[in-house]
Amino acid sequence: MAETVVMLSTIAAASAAGGSSYTAAGFFRSPDTPSRPIMVLVNCFTVRSEHRTADVAVAGLEETQRNVATGLVESVELPAGPAVVAESRKPVRVPLGEGTIDLDEHSITAWIPSPGVVTAVAITSNNTEDWEHVKDLARGIFETLDWNEPASSSGT
Repeated sequence: MAETVVMLSTIAAASAAGGSSYTAAGFFRSPDTPSRPIMVLVNCFTVRSEHRTADVAVAGLEETQRNVATGLVESVELPAGPAVVAESRKPVRVPLGEGTIDLDEHSITAWIPSPGVVTAVAITSNNTEDWEHVKDLARGIFETLDWNEPASSSGT
């Protein structure tokens, strides 16, 4: 549990510094070992982009993610449109009191282009034992992403 709290504090600070426009945390019981907690963070942020089409943006995102992600990178079709989903895992050493805690930070991020911006929805967890369950949860979240149509200003 201490590792989970440390991760939450670290990620929340990094999210704010990195420009996250939305951060949420969820706590769950492991489906495999109910006494083991799983913490999942959701971060959303946008990056300005001057892509001409969603396909051009996806091609660029896929190339970039293949160079920076440490896991699977794939182009997918979401309700919001074409996107790139990238997985990563990195070791993190977090200071705690007089010592440190070594964690593996796992993430899976959907990069979704729209006119003028790319929206990223990142799901992270330090729970290695249940990472496959977290990835299933993340993919379920990604499958719900869609754009709202702007309200008509014509009054009709």
